Amino acid sequence: MRVPSSCPTAGAIRDTQGDRPCPARTRATASTTPCWRRGMPERARLLLAGALLLAAALACAAALEFSRVTLTLGEDDRIYLDAQIGYQLTPAVSEALENGVPLTFVTHVQMRATDAWIWERDVAEYRLRSQLRYRPLSGLYEVRNLESGDKQVFATREAALRYMGLIRDFAIVERSRLDLDKEYEVRLEAFLDIEALPLPLRPRAYFSRDWHLSAEPWVWQIRP
Repeated sequence: MRVPSSCPTAGAIRDTQGDRPCPARTRATASTTPCWRRGMPERARLLLAGALLLAAALACAAALEFSRVTLTLGEDDRIYLDAQIGYQLTPAVSEALENGVPLTFVTHVQMRATDAWIWERDVAEYRLRSQLRYRPLSGLYEVRNLESGDKQVFATREAALRYMGLIRDFAIVERSRLDLDKEYEVRLEAFLDIEALPLPLRPRAYFSRDWHLSAEPWVWQIRP
């Protein structure tokens, strides 16, 4: 049985052998509202308000987004990850794709003890790399798993992006490797790899916001 991260028990691992839920909690995110200082000039207030609105608009326009994320304890005593990443390409990235530029996206999966020092190694870490490419001659979109070399071809960009964003039954770690008295943090990140772009395109991409595509990280704290 899988527990979706949108439920109140988000981040819980459920034992499929005995149906024993393992306690977990998600990290809360705090938000603050700015307080206007007395005597602040009206012009300064308007400029600050405009900057805050712009920052909020940019934050809401995330190009990548995690959804339907679950952690499951399988019958083989391994912890499995399932997730869907939604991709929204900016006009600049879309134009490059349609002109045959390959796009490499990375999903970073990380698990470590919550009390670990910064120099201590992660319990598990993976970088899942996928490449999206448009073939103008055939009019088809190609998705290649850069770890396994597997390739799938799609007639539409939407279908290719949906397939590329699917993570299913990905084994993170064996439960036997974990200290049952410790708490662990699982973190997911996803982003467009600018370093993998063709060399002539990189300088523009480094300094253009349109090319910095990433998802807000998902973080859980769990007890195995």
